[in-house]
Amino acid sequence: MHVAYLYPEHLGRPEARLLQVAATLRALARQGAQVSFLVGRFAGLERRLEELGLAGQAGLMVEPLAMWQPGPGSPAFFSWHLPYHLAALARLGRLAGQGLTWVLARHLKLTGFLLPRLPGLGLKLCFEAHELFSQTAREEGADPAKVAALAALEARVFTGADRLAAISRPLAAALEPLPGVRGPVLVAPSGVEEAFFSLGGQPRQPGLVAYAGGLGAWKGVDLLIQAVARVPQARLEVLGGRPDSDDWRRLESLAQELGLAERLVMRPQAGQEAVAELLGRATVAVWPGSGRQRIAAEFTSPLKLFEYLAAGCAVLAPDLPAARAVLAQGHNARLFTPDDPDSLAQALSGLLAAPLEVERLARAGRRLARAYTWDARARVLLAAMAEARP
Repeated sequence: MHVAYLYPEHLGRPEARLLQVAATLRALARQGAQVSFLVGRFAGLERRLEELGLAGQAGLMVEPLAMWQPGPGSPAFFSWHLPYHLAALARLGRLAGQGLTWVLARHLKLTGFLLPRLPGLGLKLCFEAHELFSQTAREEGADPAKVAALAALEARVFTGADRLAAISRPLAAALEPLPGVRGPVLVAPSGVEEAFFSLGGQPRQPGLVAYAGGLGAWKGVDLLIQAVARVPQARLEVLGGRPDSDDWRRLESLAQELGLAERLVMRPQAGQEAVAELLGRATVAVWPGSGRQRIAAEFTSPLKLFEYLAAGCAVLAPDLPAARAVLAQGHNARLFTPDDPDSLAQALSGLLAAPLEVERLARAGRRLARAYTWDARARVLLAAMAEARP
């Protein structure tokens, strides 16, 4: 099967979603697909492809296109979608004559542009949904006109795609009842690299609690800091964010206020090697997520959660639909009351006092993670496209 994966953003930006995009591309190629990656051209693209493990990958062909997006090596100082949209359409027309059958996309505006034009090229489209943007905009207090426009665009994309994939089961459940959606919606969660399953050869550091990921308020790191401050035997390492960001300064200030500074290490966002090194030392890893927004409570499929599990850490997570879609309380993780620092502190304290329980959860979590590799994700996507209606 020949699949085109479209990415209209600047590949040089430090977006967390690029880890998922790159891993999905590599896995699709490993599973035997011929993959054309349509990406914007900029100075330094080849170096960035190497950093993401996309250079020289068998079965993966990089197709650089015109783009006007700000980022390293780009002269653009504002975002203009049309150059990439037009270039992608032209390239898809050429690739259609070379055996291309499917287009895989995750960007609403781009998909809305392509939908009425792809049938003329004989191409089908699989849209990968990661959230309900209209719902997120409404929760963030966006102008009602913007919310309505997003909802209308989502309706066109969700009903027009030949296959609709969701990043999590709760998101799929939210999409299927929408008018015009042709279910069932495919569920293709995030995944984990095989390298994480080999971690844990060295002794775990007693009391070390790990968090890796973004520092935005909806990620719940504030909650984690508040909880660790209540557990004297715990030390926390946070890996993510930038030291010059407002989020970083907010968390540092909170740690100082709570007297946690001596038991907290904050390290800036780094590559997967740094994540693996931290998870190989940690006893417990926490996904603190907030229940205040649906994207965090229901829709997300955090790849760091699967890395925690595969690395052999005992996992703590909030008792939310997004977590329950993967984890089972007491079997492969401990769940705490969302947005409640006392509940998280109690669960953490209990785990650190029960090393046998930590080992049992770690073993069960590692077994669970075997169902969430990137290759498993690629197989789901390819099978769904192969089975789609003619």
